[in-house]
Amino acid sequence: MTTRADWLAWAAQQDAPRLTDWLREISEPDWSATVNHPLFDAMAEGRISGADFAAYMVQDYGFVDPFTALIGFAIGRAPSMEDRVVLGQFMGMLTSDEDSTFQRTFEAFAVPAAQREAPDYLPETRAFQALLRETGRAGGYAEILAALVVTEWIYLEWALRVTRAEGLHPLVGEWIDLHDNPAFQDFVAWLRRRLDEEAEALDDAAFTRMADCFRETVAKERAFHDAVVPR
Repeated sequence: MTTRADWLAWAAQQDAPRLTDWLREISEPDWSATVNHPLFDAMAEGRISGADFAAYMVQDYGFVDPFTALIGFAIGRAPSMEDRVVLGQFMGMLTSDEDSTFQRTFEAFAVPAAQREAPDYLPETRAFQALLRETGRAGGYAEILAALVVTEWIYLEWALRVTRAEGLHPLVGEWIDLHDNPAFQDFVAWLRRRLDEEAEALDDAAFTRMADCFRETVAKERAFHDAVVPR
């Protein structure tokens, strides 16, 4: 269990303390293990086969439905129209540009219809789906923001980190581009700022739930990527 007292003790030792930096720090080693996951290097360097990339995308696509629902809950619980507009714009990108990348990947790598319509999800995929659904159903706005910060910030960090090889398959490059562009960087910065702000008003119990949600989401990200990496 993570408490506000833990955050305050850490903040007292920093020149410019920021809640989301602390949340990332207390989520180690899972955070760095995910950002630096060999799967992302294999993709960026063209060392993953088309079949393995498609298999990864099938599993990752399993998060689109619960993630879209999570954003819907965030929009409903947001305290202002300003927040709803930003979240709604991201929802639009997710259900258009990102969904298109998935669908064209499935077509390009001849993923069978049965795999698209009723995938055999890994246990780690199902566990992560359950966390997203439960956070949306029962979590407050700050908890939902915590889950969103993790999922988007981790993907931004790995996309910024990797070095792309020449001749990379266009759809692999497109997948990286979705998570390495100015608009996405701005959205992640906005999510972090809003979580920093929302956390200030939480009571102690809600603060603990928010911090624990952040850490659990990071752990689920690592478990998923460890499970989906080609053997």
